[in-house]
Amino acid sequence: MRAVAPAEQSGPRTVLFVHEAALTARYWSAGGRELLVALQEAARHAGGAPHGLWLLVRMEDPEASPALDGRTVDIVDRASEWSRSRGCF
Repeated sequence: MRAVAPAEQSGPRTVLFVHEAALTARYWSAGGRELLVALQEAARHAGGAPHGLWLLVRMEDPEASPALDGRTVDIVDRASEWSRSRGCF
């Protein structure tokens, strides 16, 4: 997968920071969702690439589930996989 290649080349403890990811929602049915799920799964397993993943999702309602253009982002554990940040980016 092209998105994982930079993490694999950078070293065993590389963490990806994904922002401006709304474009994946545009191609949700054509592989966008699978791309995000694959990155999440790889980051959940020790020794995988990437070692970690930060997905920045802009939201109007901080209590709503994270979504990219109306497409819900998969979260396994809300306590450990989701952090809300208030402020301007």
